[in-house]
Amino acid sequence: MENENIEILSDAMKEYFGDYELEELCTRFGLTIDYMGIHPNRKKLVNQLISQKYRDNHQRFLETILPKLLKRCEERIRSTTWEVNVFDEHMLPQLKKLQNFFNGQKSSDLKDQITNHFFTGRAKLAEFFNRTKTALTIIDTQVGKTTFECLEGVKKPIRLLISQSEKDIIDDIGGFLSEFRARGHELEIRRHLELNDRFFIFNGRLWMASCSLVDAGQMTLSIIECVDTKPVVVKEIGRKWREARVFLK
Repeated sequence: MENENIEILSDAMKEYFGDYELEELCTRFGLTIDYMGIHPNRKKLVNQLISQKYRDNHQRFLETILPKLLKRCEERIRSTTWEVNVFDEHMLPQLKKLQNFFNGQKSSDLKDQITNHFFTGRAKLAEFFNRTKTALTIIDTQVGKTTFECLEGVKKPIRLLISQSEKDIIDDIGGFLSEFRARGHELEIRRHLELNDRFFIFNGRLWMASCSLVDAGQMTLSIIECVDTKPVVVKEIGRKWREARVFLK
C-alpha cells in the first residue's frame, strides 16, 4: 500500500502544485528537492517523505500540503462539470484517505483488500456497481440492453466511453437510453476511435474487465483490480474522454 500512496501523492502534487510553489514550500520546511531536467522530481520527494514520515519537518510538510491538495481537488470539481473531471473525481477519495492516514486516524478504508471478482450472472454484477459512492466511469467496447440492466441501481452520475464502430452499438439504443434517463439516471455516452480494453472506475478504485457488459450472463465476466498502473491508466482514460465525441441519441 505504501507504493500506492507514493503514486497518489506524487500525482496529486504534480496536478495541483506548480514547480515554483512546490520549491517554495520545500524551502520553508528545509527539504532538499532533486530535479528531472528542469522540473522537481516529485516522486523521489514523496518517497522520502513517506519513508521518513515521522521526522518532524517531513510530518509538518505532509500536514501542510495534504489539506491544500484536497481543497484544490474539491475546487476543481466544483468549478467543472462531472462530465470532464474524471481525474479529479478519482483523486478526491484517495486524498481523503491519505489525509486520514497521515493524521493518525483509523485507516482501515485505506487498506482495502485488492479484489478480483468473477460474475456469472447480471444480478451480482449489478450489486457490484450499486456500491458506487462517486461518479462511475465505464470504458467498454460495446453497449446494449444488458449494459443498462447492469447499471440500473446506480444512483451517481455515469460516464460511458464506447467504441465508434457502429457494429458495437445495438440498433435501438436510443429507446433504451431514453428510458434509462427517464428513470432518473444521469448518463453521458461518448465515443472514441481507439478503445481496446474495458475498465470501471469508482470509489477511487480501478478495475479491468475480461469482457463487455453486453456479455454479462452469457459468459463469466472477471474483474481484476489495477493498483500499480492506476494513476497512468486513469489519466489516459481522462484524456480519451475529453477527446471523445458525445453520443447524440
